[in-house]
Amino acid sequence: DTVDAGSGDLVLVAAGSSARQTNITKDSPVDAVIMAVIDSLEVNGQVTFRKS
Repeated sequence: DTVDAGSGDLVLVAAGSSARQTNITKDSPVDAVIMAVIDSLEVNGQVTFRKS
C-alpha cells in the first residue's frame, strides 16, 4: 500500500467508486484503498485509540 500500513495498524479505508478517485487508482479495477494509518482516534472528546 502507499501509506506503509503494517500488520496490526488501524487504517482508514475507502471502498467502491471512491477508491478509484486517486491518481494511482483512477484507471484500475480497484474495490478498496487504504487512505491513512490512524495514530489516534477521539470520540466525543475522549481518546479511544492511540497507536503505541
